[in-house]
Amino acid sequence: MSLEVTQHHKLQYASNVMMVAQQTRNALQGAVTTVPATGEAQSVADLFDAVEAQRGDEKSRRNVETPVSGSRRWVVLQPSIEAGGYITKEEKFRTATDPTSHYVRNYTMAVNRGCGDLALGVSKQKDGNFRITDGGILGIAREGKTPGTGTELPASQYIDNGGLGMVLDKLIAAQEKLRLADFGLEDEFDQLFCAISPKQITNLLNIAAQTQVNLNAFEIQQIKSGKPTTLLGVTWIFTNRLPFKKGTTDIRLNPIWAKSNIVYAEWQGVQGQMWNDTSAKNLPYALVDTYADCVRAQDKGVVVIESKEAA
Repeated sequence: MSLEVTQHHKLQYASNVMMVAQQTRNALQGAVTTVPATGEAQSVADLFDAVEAQRGDEKSRRNVETPVSGSRRWVVLQPSIEAGGYITKEEKFRTATDPTSHYVRNYTMAVNRGCGDLALGVSKQKDGNFRITDGGILGIAREGKTPGTGTELPASQYIDNGGLGMVLDKLIAAQEKLRLADFGLEDEFDQLFCAISPKQITNLLNIAAQTQVNLNAFEIQQIKSGKPTTLLGVTWIFTNRLPFKKGTTDIRLNPIWAKSNIVYAEWQGVQGQMWNDTSAKNLPYALVDTYADCVRAQDKGVVVIESKEAA
């Protein structure tokens, strides 16, 4: 069997990657508002920020103007999120065109994890921990007339850990802050999400017991197994990729946000490509990549609960 990449191989690989990307979609990607994007940068606040209606005047001949409040937020075309490698054996070449193979799944899932990090606004460091970067739910939002000014999430949007983990009082305070800002109230489809680490799973079960929420066996199993589940008006997403508070190793940052407020812009969805690289002995090369950016439209649509984690 030759290692020559034919048009059939290219189409089959692209189709397999697309299928696996849909099957293994990161939970965070379903908790944001996805929009198409073009060009170098695109304003999102003009489309998603707050607008107030006004009373009309039946005698007036002027057209009503309802300007968008707040400053302009941007998504900017970023370098791709990608994973790939050379195919050096015929066995690997065959598995690269098999949708059930680890070869296809590993690259695709790696890119999906990268998309989740982008949505959170974090990046993985050499020590294995994550820190807040640009964009996303937690990161620095590009703001202004041009996408050059960075705006961190204000300290007023953080709820201090108080030496405690995820407890009911913090959750109530976070929900109240969001709903006072009209998030999660006006539209039944404007869901509230919260990302927590495995350490908060026990906290969540304790909250359920404390509030005497009746959970059936399936719901309890969902929480224990780390599946997204709804409790107390919030859909919980479990992840090992949340950052600690800067300067600490035991204060986890748990963002709670409204889906409508987080704009995930796609220049290109997750796609797969395969070709022969003439600069590397004509070996087949397989790639999975995507071009995207993410930003919160309004700071008040995100609240971060600080949770102290036990050793």
